[in-house]
Amino acid sequence: MARELFAEKGFAGTSIEEVAQRGQVSKPVVYEHFGGKEGLYAVVVDREIAAGCWTGFVSALSAGHPRELLLQAADAFLGYIDENAGGFRVLVRDSPASGGSGMFSSLLGEDRRPGRARAGP
Repeated sequence: MARELFAEKGFAGTSIEEVAQRGQVSKPVVYEHFGGKEGLYAVVVDREIAAGCWTGFVSALSAGHPRELLLQAADAFLGYIDENAGGFRVLVRDSPASGGSGMFSSLLGEDRRPGRARAGP
């Protein structure tokens, strides 16, 4: 529900009221579970990453010549976009100005490979 709204309208264009209405719950329930729109957005982004975005890149970069690794990474990236257009839109559309963990802009500074500590505040 929220993923589709964020994909369609972006962070700024999506309201908690719309999310609650689509999820057939009250606005207080959304606030209770996520703390607000920023918290909900962070969960959506984290789930998108966990659902395969990052995993596909990691497996594509497991071994090989640098040129082969580049081709595998590009193939994994384009495959992800093809199979998850809505999720990709969530990741690249506008994110909250507050930034922080779970936002696409923070992913570039985080090492999410298994066994690696996450960077950031």
